[in-house]
Amino acid sequence: MITITQQFEEMLPTRFSLPAMPDSTPHSRGCLVRIYPIEGVGKLISLDGNELIVGRDSAVSMQLNDDSVSRRHAKIESQPDGDFVTDLGSTNGTWVNDRRITVVQLRAGDRVRFGNQIFDYLSASSLEAQYHESVYRIMTTDGLTQAHNRRFFVEALDREIMRARRRGTSLSVMMMDIDHFKLINDTWGHLAGDSVLTEFVRRVSGILHGDELLARVGGEEFGLMVPDASAPEAAQLAETIRSSLAGTPVLTETSSIPVTVSIGVAEYSISVTDTVSHLIQEADRHLYVAKNAGRNQVSFSRS
Repeated sequence: MITITQQFEEMLPTRFSLPAMPDSTPHSRGCLVRIYPIEGVGKLISLDGNELIVGRDSAVSMQLNDDSVSRRHAKIESQPDGDFVTDLGSTNGTWVNDRRITVVQLRAGDRVRFGNQIFDYLSASSLEAQYHESVYRIMTTDGLTQAHNRRFFVEALDREIMRARRRGTSLSVMMMDIDHFKLINDTWGHLAGDSVLTEFVRRVSGILHGDELLARVGGEEFGLMVPDASAPEAAQLAETIRSSLAGTPVLTETSSIPVTVSIGVAEYSISVTDTVSHLIQEADRHLYVAKNAGRNQVSFSRS
């Protein structure tokens, strides 16, 4: 079975080719680079100085074949002082850095979203450096939630296991799965589902202290590495995460969605759990214990 991460990595080498550098004019063109969803990730779209209409209609200059995108969704136009994006009364809105906009000037590094399609904006100044920075983010983070991706998580966990083995310190891992996520998508739509994923990462990130590492490792599944923590200690953090999600519904522009999460916790053991895959499998095993026990709970080994 090919995972999303494997599919993603296979696409990158053939998708990335830096366009010719813009001319030295008072305002040279910037670019958009696609970061989400996986299909077409890394594709560069040059803003050539003309008005660019974004939408689902076949007649627009930047066509996005996505039902969440309106036929004429937005326009991007170059003006003497920069590139501006304007929403054209779209159903699902145009968003810049997770804020719905009417019209705004784009700045280097802005995340621009049309429906379900997300892009990084690269300004004309230092275009090549920004491009390579975007490539690095695409390789290490999830384009939707901005949590780390599975590849980064596994590599970081492997390094942390070696550190824990060398120093004799504790290390725990959580696997977290949003309950009934398919039902959320079916009931409120995929954009609402995306909002749930993004809000989950926002809430978890607000709870963490800084040493932990959060990653989206599957569709609605997340991993959390907790250095220097035993399973009971990590389970206390897991309970804080669980209650944070269950205590307050996720608000979208049209809905209030009740959301819960099931969490499995495993602790690294130099004598038993000596590999990344074994540690993740143990956390997954506890995750399914939590699921089978009724969801919206934390499971860990108390031995």
